[in-house]
Amino acid sequence: MKHILLPLLLSVTVGLTSGRNITSIGAARPAGRSAETCGNPANTFPFYRMLGGTAEYLYIADTTIVNTELRSAGWTLQTIAGLVFVTQEVSTVPFYRLNLKAGGEIFYTANTTELTNALNNGYSLAINDPEVYIYPTQICGSVPFYYLKNAVKKGNFYTVSESERLAFIANEGYTDVEIAGYVLPVGGSQCD
Repeated sequence: MKHILLPLLLSVTVGLTSGRNITSIGAARPAGRSAETCGNPANTFPFYRMLGGTAEYLYIADTTIVNTELRSAGWTLQTIAGLVFVTQEVSTVPFYRLNLKAGGEIFYTANTTELTNALNNGYSLAINDPEVYIYPTQICGSVPFYYLKNAVKKGNFYTVSESERLAFIANEGYTDVEIAGYVLPVGGSQCD
């Protein structure tokens, strides 16, 4: 029961906080943003970050799978990394999850060249991928989803937090790779 309550509480919290920042129909929109270029923030879902082992991070939007992973495989729910779309919205692209067949490394990408390279180098697509969609550029109130790598631990880490990114670089042996894409922040966005 306790394994179900935490994700449920996080989902309710995100739903309540993200709903506060959605403007009403007909309200003024920030320059450069419109319904034609932005996905509907009401259609976002929490992108849960889970920790397994010493450096395996799993990001997933499906609460049912989160609960299954938590109970049966020993993953620990850490936080909601950001808000993502589970169906393709205007201006979004697929964000693929790949698993390394040998070693269990988990890798995410929205870049089709990286996807092809990973598939040619021992990675396989996770079941039901793409599971989520993100923005490829910083629009619609989105924030960078930083991608960091620890070559020694063969771990990949993604975060929207600049302070967390810097701490993982300074203290955990991770290096910056790139901005993997852009997600909506927990607590709402400027999206209309």
